[in-house]
Amino acid sequence: MTTIRAYIVLTAILAGFAHHAIAQKNDHGRAVAGKYNGTTFVELLQATLPMQVELQRVRDDSVIVKITDFELPNGQVFNFTSGRLSVKPETRQGKRVYRLHIAFAYTYNNMPLRVQVNATVSGQELEGEVKAVIMESMETKATYKGKKIT
Repeated sequence: MTTIRAYIVLTAILAGFAHHAIAQKNDHGRAVAGKYNGTTFVELLQATLPMQVELQRVRDDSVIVKITDFELPNGQVFNFTSGRLSVKPETRQGKRVYRLHIAFAYTYNNMPLRVQVNATVSGQELEGEVKAVIMESMETKATYKGKKIT
């Protein structure tokens, strides 16, 4: 009887480890979460600026994006926190990469803006492109490249 109980406990433990390993393999949020240091080139300003982007895991398939204390050349400081973003895995050239997409609208200095962001995390690198339409008439973009630091 003790042997049967030990066998049942051992089976339950091994099944738990297997489930945990499968869950971590599909934990796309954890795979991309971290802080990325890099630079962004802002087309409208014709300037390359340092910027840190943080991806915080919310669930196994989603993250939020945080940008804190991004300083523009005129001294203005920009902070941004997204809503929950879905992390989509795909395979490119035999390598797993993760895609992020966000679109939102807001008003900045009494100007309406529509923003669309597409980013890709490949290994320890984050690359993204931001397209913004200002006052429904002027379009600009910014690109970002960063390396994971945590």
